[in-house]
Amino acid sequence: MRATGRGRAHRGQVGDSLLLFREMPVWLSALGGGVVFLLCAHLVGRLRGGVARPSSVRDEATSTLIRDLQKNVSRLEGDNAALTHLFQLLPEFTKKMNSRIERREIPLQVMRVVEQMFAPTQILIFLLEERLGKFALVRQMGLPSDFANGCQVGYGEGRIGWVAQHGMVMDVDDFIREKRLTGANLDVPAHFQFSIELCAPMKHEDKVRGVISVGGITRHYKHEKAIMGLIADQGSIALYNHDLFTKTQEMANCDGLTKLFNKRFFMEKLSSVLIEASKGHHPFSVFIFDLDHFKHYNDTQGHQAGDEVLRTTGELVRDTLRPDDFAARYGGEEFIVLLAHAPKNGAMQAADRIRQRIASHPFLNRDSQPLKIVSLSGGVATYPDDGLSSADLIAAADAALYRAKRDGRNRVFASEPKYFSDEADDPVYNVQGG
Repeated sequence: MRATGRGRAHRGQVGDSLLLFREMPVWLSALGGGVVFLLCAHLVGRLRGGVARPSSVRDEATSTLIRDLQKNVSRLEGDNAALTHLFQLLPEFTKKMNSRIERREIPLQVMRVVEQMFAPTQILIFLLEERLGKFALVRQMGLPSDFANGCQVGYGEGRIGWVAQHGMVMDVDDFIREKRLTGANLDVPAHFQFSIELCAPMKHEDKVRGVISVGGITRHYKHEKAIMGLIADQGSIALYNHDLFTKTQEMANCDGLTKLFNKRFFMEKLSSVLIEASKGHHPFSVFIFDLDHFKHYNDTQGHQAGDEVLRTTGELVRDTLRPDDFAARYGGEEFIVLLAHAPKNGAMQAADRIRQRIASHPFLNRDSQPLKIVSLSGGVATYPDDGLSSADLIAAADAALYRAKRDGRNRVFASEPKYFSDEADDPVYNVQGG
């Protein structure tokens, strides 16, 4: 009976509620239905959107990840290609740099590997000239020859000089940053034809021995500064080894007074150069000279003063020659010079520069000499025109020397081909007074 009573009461409440709903104004009931409809629609939309949205986000994230992976793969492939190319070039390059290589050959090998690595439109290689304290352009690609001849750069001068002074590998962004932060003057009007995108010092044991500059690069790499630094380091080590070997040679094979090589070592060098020239079909020249009236100077000024003349002559000769030329004291007051890769005209110019340096030097009491100066007479012979052997070349140069003495001294004569000579041109060995 209680349950039945409760049921009746519940039904009564429901009926009262329905009765109240029926008695509500029409507009209010319509508004309530609309609100209910909108709430239901909103919930359905949220449910549908909640299902579709994660799929769209996942697709977009996947696409971004794929694009990033593709970029990374492409970059890694480029880096791998660069390293593969470098590792292909490096063994042969390193082998050459660590062998017995002439100084003039070092920048040539460096330029070749830089060209193969970066394919630039311009390469400039400067080497330090110790006696000048400047860097001379010794090898170049992409510059007019008239501009390149005699080009020298001092420490701190332009971008080349800045790299030489600070010993750092620099690219375009580095130069821009340095100029903005420090106000450094990196643009020199005289260097307007230099295209410098990448510049590296050839530095070994805190000494910069040269600078490599590259412009118009067509093959760029992520680590191109490190690659250029590696190439420059190999070049600097080769330069250091060459200088060290040369100094060791000088200590063992030099004349104690003049600091030039002795005759024995010169003849060994001449023989090796002769073999190389015969294989490579390139010329070289021999310049032999002695000091005019040197016996008179010794007799009037004393042997100590004479030794000082010989010592100073050796110094002047060393300062005048190119790095690859080779000078020796041949005996007494006689000297001999091997002018590498020099044809007859170039050798005559080099020989006359030595003559002028000695004639203009203020030697002690030089006005007591018959010519009022300390002077030389010399002769030049060139391979292969004047001889195919060491003996023939020296004999031809010696004959030209004696013609210079007969003609008045203080001059240099070139050897003449035998078929242009007559009996009067034969060497005369009894010239008096030196």
